[in-house]
Amino acid sequence: MPDLEFRRDLFRGTAQYYDKYRIPYPKGLTDDLARRSGADGSGALLDLACGTGQITFALHDRFAEVWAVDQEPDMIDVVRQKAAAAGITSITALVSAAQDLTAPEAAFDLIAMGNAFHRLPRRAVAAKAAGWLRPAGHLALLWSGGPWSSDAGWQRATQATMDRWRARAGITDRVPAEYERERAEFTDAAVLSDCGFTLAGSYSFPVVHEWTADEIVGYLYSTSILSTAALGGLAAGFEEDLRRELADCEPGGRFRQLISFDYVLFVAAM
Repeated sequence: MPDLEFRRDLFRGTAQYYDKYRIPYPKGLTDDLARRSGADGSGALLDLACGTGQITFALHDRFAEVWAVDQEPDMIDVVRQKAAAAGITSITALVSAAQDLTAPEAAFDLIAMGNAFHRLPRRAVAAKAAGWLRPAGHLALLWSGGPWSSDAGWQRATQATMDRWRARAGITDRVPAEYERERAEFTDAAVLSDCGFTLAGSYSFPVVHEWTADEIVGYLYSTSILSTAALGGLAAGFEEDLRRELADCEPGGRFRQLISFDYVLFVAAM
C-alpha cells in the first residue's frame, strides 16, 4: 500500500517558534531512552525530522556521532547555530527529507524521531531505517501533547479557535483526508513490524507545565497546521481572537496542563 504524502512545506517559517516554544523532553525521558538503548558515549545517533534539535541536543553527549536531519533548511540552520555556539563538534546537520536521506548501512545505534513519524512516508522510512541500524539497534518514536490536548475550559476554547481559523483561512487540507483512517488501520507498530522491528516497550513521563498566552500562541505558530505562513494575512486576527478567548477562560493568564511525554522503543532484527 502506498504511503500518504504530506506537503513538504508544512513547517516553512516555523523554526524560530519551534525552537523557542516547544517544551523540551524531560531529562527523565531522555535518560531512560539512553539507558534502554545502551547509549554509552560511543556509537552513532540519527535524529530524523529533527526540527531544531530537541532530541539531538538532549542526547548528543551519549554518542560519539550524531546526524540531525530535517527537510526544512531553516530548522537545520538553527541546529548548526546552536551546535556552533555550544562548541559541539560531534553533530552533523543535514538538509534532507527522511525518505531521501543517503546514509551508510548499519551505521547507527539509535534512530529517533520526535513528533514526526506520523507525517513521514512511514513504510519507506521504516524500511530505510532497518538498513541504517546496526543489528539489534534501536528505533524510538517520541511525542508529546500540545496545549489543546485535554479537556480544561481554556483547552476547549483553544481547539475551537484553532478550528474556526483553519476553516476561515482555508487550510483544513494540510493533513491528508485519509490520515485518521490510515493510522487506525495501519498503526506505527504494525508498519515497523513489517520492516523487521520488534516492540521493546512504551514509556510515559508526565510533566506539569504552566503556559502563558504568549507561549500558547508561539507554540501554535510552530505547528504545521497554524503557522504564520499558513495563516498569511489572517495571523494577526487569529492571535487577537485566541488571546481574547484565553483571557476569558483564565483572567490570571496562567494555563496549567499535565503534559504526557512518551516514547515507544523498537529493536531492529539481529
